[in-house]
This record gives sequence, C-alpha cells and structure tokens, in this order.
Amino acid sequence: MRIALPFLALVAFALPALAAADDRMIAEGKRLAEINCTKCHNIEAEGESPLTDSPPFREIAKNYDPDELVDGFMDGLAVRHPLMPDWEVTQPQAEALTAFVMSLGTGAKEEETQAARGFDLLRTNCARCHAIDADSTSPNEKAPPFRDVVKKYDPDALQEALAEGIITGHNNMPEFEFAPDDVTAIIAYLDTLKTD
Repeated sequence: MRIALPFLALVAFALPALAAADDRMIAEGKRLAEINCTKCHNIEAEGESPLTDSPPFREIAKNYDPDELVDGFMDGLAVRHPLMPDWEVTQPQAEALTAFVMSLGTGAKEEETQAARGFDLLRTNCARCHAIDADSTSPNEKAPPFRDVVKKYDPDALQEALAEGIITGHNNMPEFEFAPDDVTAIIAYLDTLKTD
C-alpha cells in the first residue's frame, strides 16, 4: 500500500499537466486551421462550410481515426477537387491539427448511410454548379437545384442515366458515369429531397 500511494500521487499530479499539454496542442491545431483551412472548411462544432465541396471539420472527426488523419496531413489528403491545395506540414503540426479536429467529435468512425454517401458524391461531383440540398441556391444559375430535379423526375428514373452518363443540351455540363453502388447511394440521397 505504501508503494501505491506515491504512485497514485504521481499520476494525480501528472494528469493536469497532460490535460494542459492536450489543450495547448488543440489550441495550436485550431490556430493552424484558422490560418489555412477556413476559406473552404467550417472548423467549428456547428455550421456549414463556406465551400460546399469542403466538409466541416466535425464530419472529418467522425469519419477518421487520429492515425489516419496524422498520416493524411503528412502524406497529403485524398481529395477529388482541384481547390484543395497541396501543402506540407511537420509532424508536430499534423498532430496538432489532428488533436483539434478530433476535439470536434468523438473520433469514432460512424457507419456511413447510403444517403450520406450519395450526398458526398454529389458534393464532390455536382455542387460546383447545382444546389444539392433542400434550400440553397445553385452556384450556376443555369443549373437546376436537385430538389427541383426530383420534382420533375423520380430518382429511380435517373438510375440508368447516372450509370450510363447524363447528357444535357449545354456544353458546360460534364458527362458523368457512376458505378452501380454510387448510383444506389445517389438515389438514396435524392429520395431525401422529395417532398409530398
């Protein structure tokens, strides 16, 4: 018992110091995020990102574990849009950014629903021109919001077009072809936009 008491005292003394170090690391990560990321990403616990293609940091916290994020910050994050800059960070900066991102959520991966995956696919491929949610305005005024598209076409009727490539009458619309699993996810999301 005499050995346990000094050990417990040491642990009790060390815990506030560890918490303070974690707080400093989170604060440094937030500072780095404010400087480098807020033009596109929401870095707060609520609210949407300024750029629709850019997920809020709290979503990132739910979909990655800390090791994956540190590796991603060090090796380059896998993104599909050209607006994400190539940037290099040091190991301490990657760890600080990761600590901050993880402070916004549990850090436990969430099971992704089909509709959520469909939303991510549309955000990546379509949000530069189309409003993909229930109430925003399309960035390109000629591109109809998807909530209007589902009023004209039942999402299930779009299945073949999504799989074989949507062709429109204007030149600016790229031709997309989605894999069958992606089509299922997109339709699951589009179903959420239908109103009675």
